[in-house]
Amino acid sequence: MYTVKDSQRKNFIEAYDENNILVGEAIISPFMESDLYDKQRLNIYIDIDVEDIKDKKIVMDLMFDELLKRGKNIKKENEDLDVKFYHCCFLDNKENIEYYLSKEGFKHDEGMHIIRKEIDEEEFSILEIDGIEFTDLYFDDEKEIKQLVEEQNKVFKHGYAVEDLKEIKNNTEWFSIAAKHEDLIVGNVVIIVKQDDDGTKYGWVDDLFVSNTWRKKGIGESLINRAFNKLKTLNVRESRLEVWSSNKRAMSVYSKLGYKFLKETETSIGMFL
Repeated sequence: MYTVKDSQRKNFIEAYDENNILVGEAIISPFMESDLYDKQRLNIYIDIDVEDIKDKKIVMDLMFDELLKRGKNIKKENEDLDVKFYHCCFLDNKENIEYYLSKEGFKHDEGMHIIRKEIDEEEFSILEIDGIEFTDLYFDDEKEIKQLVEEQNKVFKHGYAVEDLKEIKNNTEWFSIAAKHEDLIVGNVVIIVKQDDDGTKYGWVDDLFVSNTWRKKGIGESLINRAFNKLKTLNVRESRLEVWSSNKRAMSVYSKLGYKFLKETETSIGMFL
């Protein structure tokens, strides 16, 4: 009664009824995760969208089965990697959450968490690190901006573009602190000052990274503590950021710095193949 076939768009499939009318589409998007986990990981994101028809569940199941078959084939080609097959959505999308949780092996095992730190210490101790100079960035130097983007993109697969930093500079209250070794940026934190509906100001950690070869030296902790001291001078007494709950390395650092869970905004439902 229904036919599932490839779309002309890459990574998409489509479902048609017996009259060859399009009733649903789905995406399967494999991508390498950023350097967040102990073992290299390949994510396979899926999303199914079907018209509000009588057989909606049937069509969704047909498309899910096809996506799972393709996901398993991708796993066969990447046996040396952890392969996560999953759907991600905001917590208010109850329909999607209920559907994917009904699938065998699928569970809610990761989430995007917003965590917060109340800045109430008198002063934060600053760790000095051999070979590292900490300096404010103002995003005025085009060469420096490009260097920051290049180094950050080595850590995060979907990092900043030059235009992103210019947007932050021109349209927000912000500051940035860099860790440099021989004038090369090896770490950086970008803080944007935001405000809740109730008027509470907080420093949003828009980005924090440390280059691979400079990790485990205290650079990330030093950058955050310097940011805390800077926020205090701006009379901002809270910091917030978002982090995947499965990012154990980052969660460990933030917990040590005093961040605590505030809320979950997105849920990841899936399984490892």
